[in-house]
Amino acid sequence: HDLDATAVSQTNFGILPLSQESTYALTKGVSYHPFEGSANDLSEQPRLVKNLGPTNQILILEDHGPIVACPTIEEAFAGMYFLTRACKFQIKSLSAAGGDLSKIHMPDDELLDEMVRRMKKFDHAPSAVVANSTPTSSNGGKVEEEEVHDTPGLMFAYARRSAEKVFGTDSIYR
Repeated sequence: HDLDATAVSQTNFGILPLSQESTYALTKGVSYHPFEGSANDLSEQPRLVKNLGPTNQILILEDHGPIVACPTIEEAFAGMYFLTRACKFQIKSLSAAGGDLSKIHMPDDELLDEMVRRMKKFDHAPSAVVANSTPTSSNGGKVEEEEVHDTPGLMFAYARRSAEKVFGTDSIYR
């Protein structure tokens, strides 16, 4: 587990909504599982599944670290990437504030709602208004076009190509 993600798992407050990376993780759904010792006892499995819940994709093992359970490997890669970045930012913020949460910029409920609303459109490029050849729309012949990207897929493809370049395809696909 990433050191900063493990450090966050050891706090009582867990992931805080301090950055767009943390908002990404929080919108995937985050659950917590109490520390039971080394995670190598099969009797713990039903409790892990129960604590993850039916829709959450991130499980923080308290005093241990995170697990991501996303529908695809690309989404799992992006989920872990943004979660670990969020934890790095959070640990640095807390360190800079001397551990005092009152010295950290925490979004109010209205701002948090806006952060979540924007994160739900994370894969959408900003809208561009373009001229329409048939001026039938109410905004003077201009329509908004929006591009949608598969950000997790693009991130994973880039990481895979980087690994292939460094290690060669023979060593990473055995």
